[in-house]
Amino acid sequence: MAKREYREAYEAGDSEKLVDAQEKMTSAKMKVEKASNYAENINQRTSLQERENEVKIPQQTYQEPTRDAKATAWQERNSWFGQDDEMTSLALGLHEKLVKENGMAYATTDEYYRRIDDTMRKRFPENFQDVVDDTKPTDRVKPSTVVAPASRSTSSKKIRLNTSQLSIAKKLGLTPEQYARELLKMES
Repeated sequence: MAKREYREAYEAGDSEKLVDAQEKMTSAKMKVEKASNYAENINQRTSLQERENEVKIPQQTYQEPTRDAKATAWQERNSWFGQDDEMTSLALGLHEKLVKENGMAYATTDEYYRRIDDTMRKRFPENFQDVVDDTKPTDRVKPSTVVAPASRSTSSKKIRLNTSQLSIAKKLGLTPEQYARELLKMES
């Protein structure tokens, strides 16, 4: 339309209509340019979005940490681990302390497990009464078990069994009372 008006104004020689037509043509050209730029921007955005969607995000795979054989054996020996919250918390806290002081490699040594076991026995002696560690002498003496005599008599004969006698009785599958009776028989 702007071109037609321009042509008519040119042929008529009307300068005023010629200027108006020229302005309309310029305005129309600008609108066309603006529309084409807008379309290009939309095309660029959609192609960028498509490329971003095509980029594959590598999935991280979880790899189960390998367990130390000593750690597995220690956990099997200590059935309270993971069952008793208080004891487990102390063991984990002690682990953190030992690793911080001595490095992670220390956590695979026998001394590391010995220190954890010793600390657990000191803090929770009631949970380790039936466990006797023959490999290392203990600092404190366990109280001996008082057992009634095998035969009833008027005199009070009480026998005290020490820890080694208790462990022998346990290995033989005898109760402390049965072991005490046999001990009395041997003494008489």
